[in-house]
Amino acid sequence: MNIWQKTSRYNAPVLFLAGFSSCLLLALIVRTGFQPGLEMWLAAALVVSLILHARAGFALSNRQQEIELLQGVVSRFQAVDGDKKPSKSKAPPDLQFEPVDGVREEDAAVLDQVRDAIEHDRLDLYFQPIVSLPQRKHRYFEAFSRLRNADGSVLRPGSYLEAAERANRIGLIDNMILLRAVQALRNLGPESQHYRVFCNISPATIYDTEFFARFTDYLDANEDLAPRLVFEFTYPAIEIMHPKVEENLKGIAKRGFAFSADHIRRMDHNWNALRSKNFRFVKASSAMLLAESRGDASAQMRVKAFKDRLREAGIDLIVEKVEVENDMPEILALGIDYGQGELFGAPRPAGHYLKANAEERSDMIAQLDRAS
Repeated sequence: MNIWQKTSRYNAPVLFLAGFSSCLLLALIVRTGFQPGLEMWLAAALVVSLILHARAGFALSNRQQEIELLQGVVSRFQAVDGDKKPSKSKAPPDLQFEPVDGVREEDAAVLDQVRDAIEHDRLDLYFQPIVSLPQRKHRYFEAFSRLRNADGSVLRPGSYLEAAERANRIGLIDNMILLRAVQALRNLGPESQHYRVFCNISPATIYDTEFFARFTDYLDANEDLAPRLVFEFTYPAIEIMHPKVEENLKGIAKRGFAFSADHIRRMDHNWNALRSKNFRFVKASSAMLLAESRGDASAQMRVKAFKDRLREAGIDLIVEKVEVENDMPEILALGIDYGQGELFGAPRPAGHYLKANAEERSDMIAQLDRAS
């Protein structure tokens, strides 16, 4: 709210006082018969009166502005149980899914399903493993989300993304799903602390600067998640980021959260500049890496040099979309450390992988105990 809007609340009393004073001074001028000397002094008094009243109005406005700023700061905090000291809220930003008008009937029906699933917390967290190579041990997971209808059927992204795009609601849906995924990760329990989870942030989300600023505040109050979360962006979105978004990313990086970039199309990007923004992972598709490496020995050397440049910059390379076993000999020959794809595990409910890995660790501990 600008200064004119804030001052307008004092316009009525200020103008009343100025008008009242002016009437008194003009009456005195008339009664004295418009004597030149007195008229000049009274006119000067009128000007001084108007200036003083105006300054009083702005002074009150400034005081009110200070009060409102303080109220705004206080409202960002909430009391801790049993303590009067304020603390930052861990509640996520509140997003409202407003009804959509002016869209096709079938699109409106689909979006109603999405809204209903989100508002009633029918969102399931799915994991897909990222494995170490060549051992194929689970090292990280990428998080996906699945929405369910009231009858329990899964609402696939392909069935609602196009409708959301046409209705200009894709950003809001992405933001809601992102928040629910972070909340679901927090609620998975202590077992999830053994792994880092990659969580996708879409271009629609990062360009919503208002939401992204509030999301940054939310992460500020949830810094304990920093070792467990990696936020993933597409490289094309990184290249054209708005300066405001880059500032938000810096704020998230300072809190200890790492980033990942996927949809890499070339191997000659400025990887040191990317690492300076706390990007610690890069994903390249198996199709791209294999196409670049096939041919003479120099082709394989170019891919290995690409991997070495990433390593020197402090970035780990993950080969993704690995689908068939026949590609593995060539992938391993390139010396890539991490892989992801249907070959190593399809997206499944998070509990499936967490339970399997907990059992594996228990068996390993039992073997060590027997050996000792």
